[in-house]
Amino acid sequence: MRELRVAEKNTAYWWEAAPVKPVPRLGLGLATKLDVLIVGAGYAGLSAGLVLARAGRSVAAFDVMNPGEGASSRNGGITSASIRPDFATLSRRFGEDKALAIEAEGKVARDFLYDFIRTEGLECDFQLTGLFRGAVGYEQYGSMARGADALAKKLGVESYAVPHAEQRRYIGTDFYRGGAVRMDIGGLHPAKFHSELLRVALASGVRVHSNTPVISIARDGAGFRVLTTAGTVQARQVLVCTNGYTDGASPYLRRRLVPVRSRMIATEELAPEVMAHLMPKRMMMGEGLQLGFYYRPSPDGKRILLGGATAPA
Repeated sequence: MRELRVAEKNTAYWWEAAPVKPVPRLGLGLATKLDVLIVGAGYAGLSAGLVLARAGRSVAAFDVMNPGEGASSRNGGITSASIRPDFATLSRRFGEDKALAIEAEGKVARDFLYDFIRTEGLECDFQLTGLFRGAVGYEQYGSMARGADALAKKLGVESYAVPHAEQRRYIGTDFYRGGAVRMDIGGLHPAKFHSELLRVALASGVRVHSNTPVISIARDGAGFRVLTTAGTVQARQVLVCTNGYTDGASPYLRRRLVPVRSRMIATEELAPEVMAHLMPKRMMMGEGLQLGFYYRPSPDGKRILLGGATAPA
């Protein structure tokens, strides 16, 4: 019997190749007047800042930690667009037309991401591998199969059902009762993606202040007065891009957001034959449970990374 080894590290696996760190100031002090001040320098904040800066706006992003130290560099790196209910559930709740519109929006988001990675030349280990989602029970398999067929026929997504008898071509277990595949979903290295996004944003003129909390945001005439630990800034507009890390600087949003914990572990390096048995196609993986697990091969194909949500914080 193989000995179970205790975890040797408790730092984020993704940080080994792309460590989060403060942004050098490079002689740029605090801009006291801005067109747009952004709270948070993760994916959302930097993406918004990049678009605004390229449109000629003066923009600065403030992060309470190092940029990307939150969920942007500590996630599964699966380009799923995070639409939790499947197509059948969406259709049952909202009707098929609205379900298709929701799925179409997710498709547009993924297409935008893939084009952005390509046109900006972002080095982030992106691979369009496809995703296998396992069915927990034969009834759920039937629902997944119908949903996959609808997405293929009505949205042109390469999507198809995988019956239980063919499951081991995709995953080395009999636990699921079949599943469905979507080939428009892939994987990337989330910390590398953030690092590259930060590079492009800085080059486009976005000022990024690391370890600089925003303390308060108040209306001031037609704009806002924002108090930070580095000083006060006048801004025409403010974007709060903090998601589950929203704090007392934005009490309105804080009352309306429920942080959900999600944890990940990375295996030790596995033998090539073990990886070939467990993940024959090196796809991203998920399952049809409300608090289910997701897992994937590491970008180099040597480890399995496993994650799952637990409960609200």
